[in-house]
Amino acid sequence: MNQNDTSRYEAAVRRNLAELQRALLNRRAMVAMEAVGGITNDVLKVIYYALFNDYIAHCIRVFERSGGAASFWYIYETNQKPLNEYARKHSIDIGTFESLVEKLKHVRDKTHFHIDREAVLEPRAVWTEAGLNGKDLAAAVDNAWGLLNALQEYLGRDPLDLPPFDDDVLTRVTKLIQAERVPKNDF
Repeated sequence: MNQNDTSRYEAAVRRNLAELQRALLNRRAMVAMEAVGGITNDVLKVIYYALFNDYIAHCIRVFERSGGAASFWYIYETNQKPLNEYARKHSIDIGTFESLVEKLKHVRDKTHFHIDREAVLEPRAVWTEAGLNGKDLAAAVDNAWGLLNALQEYLGRDPLDLPPFDDDVLTRVTKLIQAERVPKNDF
């Protein structure tokens, strides 16, 4: 790789790690909010849907497979060896990421970043048609996080950490808002 390619490659690793970090934090926040049961408060719904939207957007960016994208696939195709070694050691099947590519693209093209003329009639059907489920997406995000952090170390850089996040605090705050026990300020 020439200097420009090396800079692009390393920048892509950092950017994808940042996207995954945000996705992981969004997912943790959603799970903490879900711990209270059904969310009925309108403010909490807005927060939850914003977290979900952001989570999916980060996942789309990381797993997009197109010629111009500096996504996970660009990183993988540029230097497979250290990623494959880590995957073997940790029983990660990188091939499972491949099935997410089309599923996420379908969601992106039909409803998430575009409003498809046909899909607008039944946006929920888009998700069903895509066959995208939270468990598989979460596993891919977790595995990509591990792979790219291992690559970061292989490149002589410190891995990216998740900042401290107290799930219990968010769950308690969600419960308070849900129960309408949050003091209202008169502005």
